[in-house]
Amino acid sequence: MRILHTLHWVQFAGTERFCVDICNELSKNNEVYLLTHNLIKPYINNKVNLLEINFEKNRYNPIFLYKIANIIKKVNPDVIHVHNTKELEVMYNARIFLNKKIPILATKHTLTPKKKFVLADLAVGILEETHSIINADNTLIIKNGMAYKEPKPVKKEDKFHIVSAARLTPAKGMDLIIKALGLVKFDYKFSIFGEGEQKEELIQLIKQLGLEDRIKIVGFVDNLNDHLASADVQIIASVFEPYGLTAIDGIYYSDVLLSTNTGICSEILDKDLIFDQKPEALASKLEDLFVNYEYYLELFKKVKNRKDDFSISKMTSEYIKAYESLL
Repeated sequence: MRILHTLHWVQFAGTERFCVDICNELSKNNEVYLLTHNLIKPYINNKVNLLEINFEKNRYNPIFLYKIANIIKKVNPDVIHVHNTKELEVMYNARIFLNKKIPILATKHTLTPKKKFVLADLAVGILEETHSIINADNTLIIKNGMAYKEPKPVKKEDKFHIVSAARLTPAKGMDLIIKALGLVKFDYKFSIFGEGEQKEELIQLIKQLGLEDRIKIVGFVDNLNDHLASADVQIIASVFEPYGLTAIDGIYYSDVLLSTNTGICSEILDKDLIFDQKPEALASKLEDLFVNYEYYLELFKKVKNRKDDFSISKMTSEYIKAYESLL
């Protein structure tokens, strides 16, 4: 099968990571093209055909749409798979210049309602919450999977090591974790993996609480799996998550994962691994975790035993069936 994926590049975060993983996996047995910004090049394998484009252009500009249509004609895909609303509109509008209608599948990665998903021939939600807000005639749910990378040990901290990975925005709750750590009594190190517009605000909060020696904002890294596998606990503190790919990271690599009641975590984690969206609640949970670490290890081990449910091959096979339903 010849598949054209399109991606409006923002930065390498959840949607971009999903797109890379599925393109790399599909390319094992299919002819895969990826239309996006060239910044994605380091993340895709050499079997994925990269077509460089900047989707920041006006989605209604007929010259830009004609250019896109010519790219589609050259690729001549069986199906187009889009990951953002902007390129869904671009791909749909570009079809006016095409002699045949190529089916469009659109994955809804966020919880932000978008009326334009009605333009897709098939719209996919990643959880029931995303599925329920899709405005489309033909829909289904395919839960996210992720490619596994064997972790390599990094130097372990000499203190209890806590990690969290997310884009630094208020919705991800990094400030909640920092405030909670200002309340705990045991000694620790906390590493934050991510970048974003809230970074300076978080730096100031760390200084205000006098936690500069305990908390470090590392930024984005390409080997997050190595760091998770070498830490004592991973925390997800999001106000909401449409899914939460870092939860799958936790299942693959972390010894223990604590999370707010959101995204896939609300479905897979025991109640003792869930905390309320309050600094005091997380601080109390961390104190208990530190004292009763073996209990939490065993509790999360039951979740880790389900890791095959989130394999990239399982998810990709479901997308292949979805593509075939459109042909």
